[in-house]
Order: sequence, then C-alpha cells, then structure tokens
Amino acid sequence: MTIPSSDPIESLYDLTAKDSYRTLYLSIILQAILDVSRPVKEGEASEITVQRNQADAWFFASIGVTCEDFETVCYYAGVEPTRVRVFAYEAIKSGDIEDVRKQISSLLY
Repeated sequence: MTIPSSDPIESLYDLTAKDSYRTLYLSIILQAILDVSRPVKEGEASEITVQRNQADAWFFASIGVTCEDFETVCYYAGVEPTRVRVFAYEAIKSGDIEDVRKQISSLLY
C-alpha cells in the first residue's frame, strides 16, 4: 500500500512549514488513521472498539455534521479529503498495520 499522491511528501514537519495549527489538524487525521486501522483483538477494551468505530464513521460519513467536521479538519490541515479517505480505506483494507505505521512514521520524520 502506498499513499496516493501526485506530489511526494518528505515529512509532515516539512509539510506543515512549522505552522502549529496545521500540525494540530494533521495530528487529528493521523490519530484517526491509527484508530481506524488498529487490528481487532479478542478481548480488547471496549474503548478501543468505540474509537475504531468512531474513526471509521468520521472518515466515511458522506452527509451530516460528521462529514462536515472531517472536511473542515482536512481543509485546515491543507489536505484533500478524498486523498485522506483513500488512504484510510487502503489502511483498513490492507490489514498490514506495520506498513501503515511505517508510512505514517516516514511522513513524520
């Protein structure tokens, strides 16, 4: 799985250009990607299941306040909502959380 992009991103640090607000909104997106792609484990805490389900709803709602919130966060993060949804979908579908986390780490540093 690769991050769909026409422009390579060297790191989120470079992407945010030291803009603390943009960094905050990108962090929200990254945490949601980590939550939605977290593998299901037998006997996991109910809080983890709730976080996974909330992240899934946040990414994939097509109407309503949840959809608007997602698009607003993407706007302030400076990323295209469709691109983020594709990445989240691929992260879930791949089932390879290690690869997803490596890609996220490569963006961070």
